[in-house]
This record gives sequence, C-alpha cells and structure tokens, in this order.
Amino acid sequence: MAEKFNKTAINFSYVEKLDILIQSFQDRFSEFKKVKPLLDIFSNPFTISVENAPESMQLEIIDIQNDQDLRNKFNEGDLLNFYRCIDKNTYKELRINALKCASLFGSTYICKQTFSILNNNKTKNRNRLANESLEAVLRVATSKFEPNIKKIVSTMQCHASN
Repeated sequence: MAEKFNKTAINFSYVEKLDILIQSFQDRFSEFKKVKPLLDIFSNPFTISVENAPESMQLEIIDIQNDQDLRNKFNEGDLLNFYRCIDKNTYKELRINALKCASLFGSTYICKQTFSILNNNKTKNRNRLANESLEAVLRVATSKFEPNIKKIVSTMQCHASN
C-alpha cells in the first residue's frame, strides 16, 4: 500500500485495527486447528489415515473401514443417522467423538434459533410479555418434543355453560 499510495495518505490507525482483527481471528480459529483431526474422523471415518488418528480410536477405525454394511449406511448421506446406527460398545470412542463434534455446531444453531425466536416474540407490540411467558415460548419453540394432543384433550373435562 505504501508503494502504491503516498505514505502520508495512509491512515495507520486502520493498519493497527486490522492487525488486531487478524490476531483475533487467529486466536479464535486456532482451537479448530487443535480439533481438526477429530473433525476429520467425524466427517468421514472411512477415508482417514489410521496412523493420524488418536491411539484410542485406531482399532475402531480399522474395524469400521472394513465393515461394508456401515460403509453403505455412511454413503446414504445422513451423518448423524450413521452414528446412531453404529454399535455403542464396538465403536465407543468413535461415538463419543461424534457426539462432541456434533454438539460443536448444534449449540450454535440452537443459540441463533433461540435468539431469532426471542426477537420475533419480544416486539414493540408485545413488550409486556412477562419473562416467564417468554421463557415458556422459547422452550416450546426450540424443543423437538411433540405433545400427544389427543391424549391431553381426552383427559380434560368439558365445562358446560349455564
């Protein structure tokens, strides 16, 4: 930049702020570098080199790479469903790794989803919504629980009007 433009025209305060930003990104994403081998195993245990895997997973990776049924299940494309299908006892370390890796991204999604629901419900027109009510709305909106409406209704009594 200094060669292209007059050195006096450059605002060096921006350079300092950009350096701070670059350092901040490097600090944040350095954690991903540490877990990259585990993320690689999670994303495709069939292509990972056994030597690059942690010792606790190496035998499980060898076993899973030689299991054609599991390879076919993996190729169906649903990663989380694949990990639900593998045996808990045979592939204990791989399942633990999968749970950890899946939770890294799920928690961010749930956080964003909850904040979006919060913004949609706590508007200018609904500013008197009590915290307890808002909490209940958020809990219902972010839950995967599906109530059995027929069962709930069947337990209620009808109130006849006078």
